[in-house]
Amino acid sequence: MMKTLRIFLLSVLLLVAGTAAFAQNARCLPARTDGVDPYKDGERIVFNVSYNWHAVQTDVAKANLTADQTTLNGEKVWHTALTMKTAPFFDVFFKIRESFESWFGLKGVEPRRFLRETREGDYHCINDYRYDHKANVIHAHLEYWDKEKVDMDIPFGDCTYDVTSLFYYARRMDYANLKPGTVYRIFFAIDREVQTVNLTYRGQENKYIKGVGTIATRKFGLSLKKGEVFEGNEDAILWFSDDDNRLPVAFMAPLKVGAMNGRLASYEGLAHDFTALISTKRVK
Repeated sequence: MMKTLRIFLLSVLLLVAGTAAFAQNARCLPARTDGVDPYKDGERIVFNVSYNWHAVQTDVAKANLTADQTTLNGEKVWHTALTMKTAPFFDVFFKIRESFESWFGLKGVEPRRFLRETREGDYHCINDYRYDHKANVIHAHLEYWDKEKVDMDIPFGDCTYDVTSLFYYARRMDYANLKPGTVYRIFFAIDREVQTVNLTYRGQENKYIKGVGTIATRKFGLSLKKGEVFEGNEDAILWFSDDDNRLPVAFMAPLKVGAMNGRLASYEGLAHDFTALISTKRVK
């Protein structure tokens, strides 16, 4: 159980790492060009992460997503952070602390630096990336508790991000030019390589979020590989608010036993009015 818990909690932050191979007819996710930013300095988002099996639903962790403006090497940039920790009860059995930080340009989402630190029981790893956009390589420093430190260059191309900047790039998508059933691709770097994300746009849906209400959303599918934990027979699902905030409000991924779910718990400092919130109650 603890091994499964560890893997699916990490998959909240690395969900896209298990996506299917690159689709030949895929295209980059279209980004809006109207100059409207979906987030602003000081935004704070909190998610509850739960495990569901039949009628049993247990919250096992919380994830926090923050966005601030700062200066890096004399350039004004965005600094975003995604952190997660197990609830106190689960800390007794298996303590998990995850931290992902990204620095990227104010215009668009061009990565400058990425820092990951993972602690799972005795396991500890660090990814420290510096992006060289002239040479199209990531200068990576990697540390693992049971291995030698590694310094290496990872080649990258267009539409390449990291775990945290990927969230913010996805929030800049152009809803007006999305076509249901179309597969869109993004790439992100983690550890020693660049992974492929394939998103399938599934259309609009009103989604009820416990503790928040009914939200108008855009729905996306992520195809997961069948393996040790994931069932793989159906897509993971992501829901983004259907307003100018493009707020990630929920996700679901099927496991071999039960399902992994995340839902919006609280938010503050949004760039725009939360017009996608239809009602604080469930609406049919």
